[in-house]
Amino acid sequence: MLAKKDEIILPPFGGAAPEKDSVQTCRSVDGLTEIQSSSTELVIWKRWLPPQFRDWLDHIPIEVLPDLRLLIKPVELQIALEPLLNQCGMQAGDMRDLLIADLANLIQVFAGITASARVDLRLERVNDDACWKFHRDSVDARLITTYRGPTTEWVKPSHGERAIREQKEFSGPLERLGAHDVAIFKGSRASSGNGIVHRSPPIAGTGCTRLLLCVNQPSAASPNPWVAGSRNDSHASIKRGW
Repeated sequence: MLAKKDEIILPPFGGAAPEKDSVQTCRSVDGLTEIQSSSTELVIWKRWLPPQFRDWLDHIPIEVLPDLRLLIKPVELQIALEPLLNQCGMQAGDMRDLLIADLANLIQVFAGITASARVDLRLERVNDDACWKFHRDSVDARLITTYRGPTTEWVKPSHGERAIREQKEFSGPLERLGAHDVAIFKGSRASSGNGIVHRSPPIAGTGCTRLLLCVNQPSAASPNPWVAGSRNDSHASIKRGW
């Protein structure tokens, strides 16, 4: 179960993580709560998005794709995001509403799992190799989904150290999230295993542009909390770490 709104729950990451059960898949959003298990390092929700929505995402002009970051409460997302999408030039309509609703649902789920009042949301347009190296995130947990373009690549725990050591020479096995899958990765700060080794797919020179969602718990690197009525310039350049 997700944490109730008024419940105070300590971060649910702890204990040793045997590889046997360290990677889980699920067929519904509720299954993402499996990341709370001490033996789980990665949960992947194998989901399906409506064809019209997928087609719309794939045909948004590159210059209109959002590139923003917010530290926000889930209930504030819609009112904060709509003017930012207007600034991007993204036309209002049913498909944009679906995107906002999906983002709101995912950050609500992550906030519940991690017992966070606010989350650090990054919705980024990516067309380079800024995060091509195999790495572990320096976080307790991170939610990732790719709305458009090639998806995040990851390595099973038994091959993680070799991938980090060999980098470009690593010949696999290499796993990839499915199109529009939602994943919660444990990072190196979780008191379980060492975290899942992964990277952004190298895409420089391919002509591909990704639209990536990354959700973290608040940290010292987070922007100031979003405040209604203030000018939040979230289209500035942001650090990528996934």
